[in-house]
Amino acid sequence: MSESGFPDNTVRLRVISQPRPEQPADTDPGAPGPARGRGRDEQGRTGMGPGATMLPPALVMLGLGAYNLATTQVRQDESATWWAAHLSWTDLGRLLDNTDVVLAPYYVLMHLWVSLVGADPAPLRLPSLVAMAATAGLLALLGRRMFDAPTGLVGGLVFAVLPVTTRYATDARPYAMSALAVVVAALLLYRALDHEGADRWGGYALGMLFTGLFHPVAATVVVAYFVLTVINERQRVGAWFAVTLVPVAPLLAVLVLARGQNHQDPQSGTGIDTLLHLPQDLLGSAKVAAAVGVLALLGVLLGRKTGLALLVWVALPPLALFGLRSYVNLFTPSYFVFTLPALALLAGAGVCGLARALPGRDRGVPTRQLVAGLVAAAAVAVVSLPAFRPLSVDPQAGQPDYESAASYMLGQQEAGDGIVYGGDQAASMRALAYQLRDDVSRPSEVYVVVSPQQDGTYTGQPCSAPVVCSEGVKRIWLVTTASTAAPYAGMTKVEATYLQANYKVTGARKFAGELQVALLRRVSAKSGE
Repeated sequence: MSESGFPDNTVRLRVISQPRPEQPADTDPGAPGPARGRGRDEQGRTGMGPGATMLPPALVMLGLGAYNLATTQVRQDESATWWAAHLSWTDLGRLLDNTDVVLAPYYVLMHLWVSLVGADPAPLRLPSLVAMAATAGLLALLGRRMFDAPTGLVGGLVFAVLPVTTRYATDARPYAMSALAVVVAALLLYRALDHEGADRWGGYALGMLFTGLFHPVAATVVVAYFVLTVINERQRVGAWFAVTLVPVAPLLAVLVLARGQNHQDPQSGTGIDTLLHLPQDLLGSAKVAAAVGVLALLGVLLGRKTGLALLVWVALPPLALFGLRSYVNLFTPSYFVFTLPALALLAGAGVCGLARALPGRDRGVPTRQLVAGLVAAAAVAVVSLPAFRPLSVDPQAGQPDYESAASYMLGQQEAGDGIVYGGDQAASMRALAYQLRDDVSRPSEVYVVVSPQQDGTYTGQPCSAPVVCSEGVKRIWLVTTASTAAPYAGMTKVEATYLQANYKVTGARKFAGELQVALLRRVSAKSGE
């Protein structure tokens, strides 16, 4: 108490009057590299929560992919997925012991899926569509964390309207899964960096593991993850290294198992032109590559350090594999689908960064970003229209028309018919087996003595004595992707010579994709004819 009888508030008032510690101000609401806990403040500025940011890209991707999901016949590569998925667990184990062990998680997933829903084109491709739609939505969330909500939304929309994403959303192969895995792993990395505890690193390690297991080439994104760690939490680089080593061991074990196996070789060149043409080969056209490339370049320039990390994500994998092409040829456009999320996010960062730099009130920044971003995404979609048209053509360019070939054979098939293959035998055997999967009376494999299922391969063990294997077979269907001048190419010399000497072509038909089907009838004296 003071002498006046009133409580002494001198000390308390002095404490209150002391200046508060200065708080870091976010002077640039759209600046890259948001601080922890910024999401709630940003939502207040833009009115866009995580759901509003994710939903539009996911729905656009879902709609574009669903439109083409069942319109085209199953492609040659997709038939490999069906083949693995329809095998018994024992036969699948034999197959993975001989080939494609690097795709084991995907084949196991598809085995479970096909056993539930069947193997028609739409159900077979549905997991890829769902994965690509999820990638578009989660990419928007990743962009929101890296930059801001408008940038995430625009990046997700650019990703969704690219023709290549629709192409692989309707492809029963692991490329959509690998794109999803790299985005999920990046989100889990940020989740770990945003929390001091070590318990969040397990998710990132698991995400990194699946990134490599869905497709080993996608594991090269680990360098971009390192750059993101350095940019955001330099002092935790050691923890990142320690955690990243956890999935490396099983990935290396899988690669060691895969060494020496037979694989489907990429159909690509090895010259510098292959690298220079990768953008247009991957994105579907030179115009689409130019439009997205200009926006992405802006993203690199305006995205600061985060833009650099995304550039590493986009550019390092193809450059690294091109440099290693003399050791292992894995350079093919489809293997780099997992780089598209970073490319689209760079495009979004470029548009929104430019809108942020325009003069105007700070409160209007999110609106300018959204308007400019939506216009840019619409422009990319318009430029992409010509590249969308080939996706609805059946069969697609370069794909043999096995569906029509199977219908032609079924219309003239007789009991006891046999079948042989020329050209790319493995692809033809798988693709035609898919088309004839419901025909119990389909022609028997003449030159196969051990079935592919029992052999753990796509072709089985070939017959070494054609005269024995074709005994009693009066009619043989020759299905070949070889040239018209050499339809028996791909067979052994003994097989081709025997067919030419003992069978005569009585009918033939050509189909799209350099596919030929010929009916051979026995003319040898031994046949009694």
